[in-house]
Amino acid sequence: IIMDDNFVSIVKAVLWGRCVYDNICRFLQFQLTVNITAIVVACLGSAVLTQSPLTAIQMLWVNLIMDSFASLALATEDPNNSLLERKPYSRDRAVLSKTMVKNMILHAGWQLVILVVLIIGVGDVCQPGQEICDCKRGPLSTVKGYLGSQPFYIPSGRPAGFDLASTADSGACPPAFDDTNSSTWTKVKGVKTPKRPEDYCKHARGGASDTTQHYTMVFNVFVLMQLFNEINSRKIHNEANVFAGITKNSLFILIVLGTLIGQIALIEAPGINTAFGCQGLTPDQWIICLLLGASCIPLNLLFRLVPSSLFPGAED
Repeated sequence: IIMDDNFVSIVKAVLWGRCVYDNICRFLQFQLTVNITAIVVACLGSAVLTQSPLTAIQMLWVNLIMDSFASLALATEDPNNSLLERKPYSRDRAVLSKTMVKNMILHAGWQLVILVVLIIGVGDVCQPGQEICDCKRGPLSTVKGYLGSQPFYIPSGRPAGFDLASTADSGACPPAFDDTNSSTWTKVKGVKTPKRPEDYCKHARGGASDTTQHYTMVFNVFVLMQLFNEINSRKIHNEANVFAGITKNSLFILIVLGTLIGQIALIEAPGINTAFGCQGLTPDQWIICLLLGASCIPLNLLFRLVPSSLFPGAED
């Protein structure tokens, strides 16, 4: 309500009105992207793997990030004079613009590709009660990390029923070395090389039988992608620099850093990680999780090149 007839007050009212509208759009863009990814992962996991890769308590943490923290972070952007440079919107205009829908679909699609690869392509296949050295290695298990370890050389977190077809019982695993059995080794320049490496049994294992580094990485990458995409969601008009003006919103920075610290505690703090169905990760695994999460920001620049006219929604 404008309490006087001062023209400056009218300008301020328009400025703050547009600011509040944009803040609502920022929050919707972020929240709907998280919803699309979370729903598809949960539904595909239940349909294909017979259970969701994300546990109920992990989804509660995601909801806390998506609702409470995001609303505080994205709804507290202060107005700037550039808001007065665009034409006013009509009353019957849809809230979701073509650019917002484009960002939601493309970012959710990228997140789903990464998560599906992590769920299906990572993790050695094991039966309950089997030793890890009797398991079939995952397709990414030989990838070397920045610090020299093999971050994907970990037991599968998928249900045993899903992995049944390629377990040791079906003969899919590399056999243990036997000098008298030529099927357990190959000759390279006259030297017998075991088909199963000596370090094949060396894996980090948690105290709880239902926690694995595999699904912990899936959960961690999912949360970190949302965290970095929260930075992208600050811009809803196809702007190139998503960091513009970020230092002016100290609450946004505080919430993002606080969420990151909370995520680290959920995975690394003893007791807390067990409650959330997580297991501590190695430095190389953390580096990979952070890089995959941060990939949302440079990809946002590529997504800008996709015409917004290809997507439904209101005109920008």
